[in-house]
Amino acid sequence: MVFWPRCSAVQGCSGRAAGRFGGCPAHLRPREFEEFTGALRPGGDLDLRGVTIEAWLLDAVLDAVTGPDGRPHLGRTRFDGAVLPSDAVLHGACVEGDSSFDGACFLGGVSFYDARFFGNVSFRGARFGRNVSFHEARFHRYATFEEAVFTCDALFGEARWHADASFRRAVFMGAACFDRARFGRDAAMQAACFGGPVSFKRVQVARHARFERTRFRQGVALGPLAAGGRIGLSDATVHGRLRVHAAAPQVTARGVIVHGEAGFRLRHAELDLEDAVFEGPAAVRSLARPIQGVTPPLGPADVRVASLRRVDAARLHLADVDLSGCGFLGLRRPDALEITGDCAFATVPDRRTLRPWARCRRAVLAEDLTGGDDDRLRALYLGLARATAASDRGRLARDFRYGALEMRRRGERDPLRRLGLHLLWVTCGYGLRAGRVVAWLAVIVALVCVGASALSHDDRADTAHIAHLGGGGA
Repeated sequence: MVFWPRCSAVQGCSGRAAGRFGGCPAHLRPREFEEFTGALRPGGDLDLRGVTIEAWLLDAVLDAVTGPDGRPHLGRTRFDGAVLPSDAVLHGACVEGDSSFDGACFLGGVSFYDARFFGNVSFRGARFGRNVSFHEARFHRYATFEEAVFTCDALFGEARWHADASFRRAVFMGAACFDRARFGRDAAMQAACFGGPVSFKRVQVARHARFERTRFRQGVALGPLAAGGRIGLSDATVHGRLRVHAAAPQVTARGVIVHGEAGFRLRHAELDLEDAVFEGPAAVRSLARPIQGVTPPLGPADVRVASLRRVDAARLHLADVDLSGCGFLGLRRPDALEITGDCAFATVPDRRTLRPWARCRRAVLAEDLTGGDDDRLRALYLGLARATAASDRGRLARDFRYGALEMRRRGERDPLRRLGLHLLWVTCGYGLRAGRVVAWLAVIVALVCVGASALSHDDRADTAHIAHLGGGGA
């Protein structure tokens, strides 16, 4: 291992040099520097902590550790606190041991194109002053970029992580590209900040893609993306447009705030939007076909919405999603809801019909089945009835109006009003079931006819009896 003690020969350079030379490698005499580079071997350990590494010094070190395959090979590598004032080119570098770049400062551009990290790698708190590229890089064990700062563009296109990758609290001031990246376990980006455009096209995540508390200053397009576990957007803030085009068992966006339009095009997913705020129109759609370019997880293709509780959206469009278990209580603007396509609700037997053989069922909200607050459910049913009537969902609107009247009847405390509502339900299904009115009219007409027939029969019997008595008297 090459190890350098701290150098005080030049202000600002606090590096470590080869032990027997006693100075920073950047300030060794020519003969000493030749001996130093001559001692380097491919695959050897390297410690450059705190060293100010000029381009010529980095080139000399990489040349000394380059193997027969043309790639630089390093063992245990430490660049903690190092400063690289010039552009750094580490194309195809192979780091066979653990490596650390914690607190390193790359003042120029840096390229790790096609680099290989076979051990754990850490860029915690690193600073990148210009563009940085990890395009097609491979990370075989845990990799962290926590609290790193990317001042300009950051390219991670087609990178491969075989284990967890962490970008927690990282700051991306320029554009960030993760197109066609592959994450072997979690992609952890909680509390990160993306100041420029962000792209996550054709990305695959073996477990969880986590963006909780993340801030997107210029909007974000997540997808096409496939995750084997959860896509987390809880408490994220998006300035601009949010687009999620994904296949995942769970998509959790509780408390997300979107200052613009929002669209969720999902497959195989259960979506939770509880407490979400959308300043622009929002839409949730189910994808009928698999997403090309990514491997979707196994499972049913339908999209289930788990919760819309306390969602605030200027307009919310739901298309071809399962709402049978969805919570609606607290929805801020139920009349701004638009439901199209094949959206399934929970159902109960329709007691408005007098045809039990028809097996008719009525749509209800999930909270109605669990005994929710009657007053809040009634207001919610009325709002949903207005919304569905406007979207040409006549039967669903009638079901919701019926549910509102059921809530009123159930919660009515005045005995006379409750009796009147009960009679209204019995006689005409709150005026929403014309068939029941016709049935009652048919019963009444039948009773009248039977009564009239009985009276006519009695009159004829009386007349015959009187005639018989009159004939006998003659």
